[in-house]
Amino acid sequence: MHLKTFRDSWFHRSMTPMKYTVVTTLLALFLLVAGTRSASATEVGYGRKIGLGFILGDPTGLSGKYWVGPTNAFDFALGFTNYGAGVGAACFRDNNGVEHCQGYFDTSINVDYLWQSNIIRSTAQLDWYIGGGGRVVLFGGRGFNLGARLPVGLALMFSNPNFLEVFFEIDPAFYIYNGLTFEGGLGVRFYF
Repeated sequence: MHLKTFRDSWFHRSMTPMKYTVVTTLLALFLLVAGTRSASATEVGYGRKIGLGFILGDPTGLSGKYWVGPTNAFDFALGFTNYGAGVGAACFRDNNGVEHCQGYFDTSINVDYLWQSNIIRSTAQLDWYIGGGGRVVLFGGRGFNLGARLPVGLALMFSNPNFLEVFFEIDPAFYIYNGLTFEGGLGVRFYF
């Protein structure tokens, strides 16, 4: 019995990795142009304290941020990691037609405490941040794992729309079973 996976879908087969990159770049440019018009200051972290969105990278999944002060926030994510099971995966079909892949899938939760500081404040606000926290891998091919993280990143918030944050971060992490790794991603959050 062969279960249909995302890799088997028409959508996934029709988009090459280059198309994914082009689509992501165009989306980022659209958001940048939409945020460059003159307007009042951003409300992210000031009037709007809770942000929800998504992150692409490691982990890829849902992302959130809760501001507890003017320069401090909690950052959290529910991630779904997929190593070696996508494009270029080490997969083969046996004599019965069953596909076997060497990759694995993980589900994880991370929570970080962030210190954020302003670099540029104009029609768009650019902040840098650093923090500390942890990530726990709950389900998946590798089993349970626990790690400490040190996120460092940039956050771009706009005057118009004043509820949007685009961020990029790199996270050195030390896991109990894997040792030192580097994670990170590009994400978007919408604040309310």
